[in-house]
This record gives sequence, structure tokens and C-alpha cells, in this order.
Amino acid sequence: MGKLKLVCFDLDDTLIREIHSVMIPCILNGKEKEHSVIQEQEEKGLINYKLADYLRAELLFGLEEHKIAQSFLEIAKPLKNIKKVVETLHNQNVKCIVITVGPKQVAKVVCDIWGFDNYYGSDYEVVEGVFTGKILNYIGAEEKISCLQDFCKNNNIKSEECIAVGDGSTDIPIFKYCGKSIAINGSQKVNDSATYVVKTDNLVDILKYIFRDY
Repeated sequence: MGKLKLVCFDLDDTLIREIHSVMIPCILNGKEKEHSVIQEQEEKGLINYKLADYLRAELLFGLEEHKIAQSFLEIAKPLKNIKKVVETLHNQNVKCIVITVGPKQVAKVVCDIWGFDNYYGSDYEVVEGVFTGKILNYIGAEEKISCLQDFCKNNNIKSEECIAVGDGSTDIPIFKYCGKSIAINGSQKVNDSATYVVKTDNLVDILKYIFRDY
């Protein structure tokens, strides 16, 4: 294979577990119970994940955006050694980005905390620093590929020079696009779509697969 230039990370259940990126602002806005109702409806198949996210977005109404950065690490449950992995990749001149279906406002906080090179996520509307409860631009599975292609185009990176790391069904199309892929704590369907499979709470465990064949 050619030179590795980029590792693309999903966020929910990949970098943070249990408490997802859209759930964090819901908790901060005192809407955890309402979020749980929507989550239950989604798990029962009564609504699809996209509709569920639009309903979750409504729960953010009135929340001040800056509170996410203030309280993220108090609420989120990240895997161990995220910063170490990003620094290790940077030392090898490999860029790291985050692409999530969740709010880009949360992805930005993740990017700032752990030193990722860029981030993409659904654009939850914020006016004068406050969430309105609306989503301006939703990032689903296919849109994730568009985000990755955008970054690659701007940085002169080919698809075969990328590795994708993720856990969910929205990561499968991006797995197919990249030269290699790593399913981390994924379902069987996702594992079957990946080059490598890792089950861990320590992100360092993916490094041996990232540098294999490069």
C-alpha cells in the first residue's frame, strides 16, 4: 500500500461511549428523560435514527453553546489515550479528523480537547450563542463520505491513503471508501465490513493495525 496520510474517526461509541454526542447537550439542558423516550422509540423501531436526531435537536432549545466545552469531560465517557493516539499519528505526519452524525458543536469540542486536525458533524443551528432546536444540515452515512472527500481534496489525499475507524452502520460506506478500516467495539454487521476488528476501551490498541502494511 501507499503512504498513510489520514485516519478518520467516528465519534459516538468510537471515541466516547454510552453517552452520545447529542445526549451531552440534552443532559446540560435538563432534557435527559426526554432524550431517553426518543432513544427508546428509536430502539423499538418506531422512528428511524434521522427523525430521532431531529427530535433530539428540539431538546437543545435555549442551551448556551459554550456550556458544552465547559462540561464535556465531566459528562462524556471517552476511551483511554485518545490524545496519545492523535499525537502518535501526528508524529508520523498522519492527519486525524472526526466525522460524526452528531452535532458539529460537540465535534469541535472533541477536536479542541484532543488535538484533531478537523471535524465534521450535523449543523445544529446556534443563534447568538444559543441553540434554536433546529438542524440546518444533517450528516448521515452518505454525507460522511462527502465530508471525508472534502477534506481529502483540500489536503491532496487519496482514498487509499486513508484509514477509517468506527463502530456503526453509518460508518460502513466510509469503510468501503477508505484503503483500510477498523471496527472498534462494533456490531457483527460493522465488523464484517471492516479490514480489522478491535474490542477495547483503550484507543492505543488500534495503532498496531493502523501501521500494518504501511
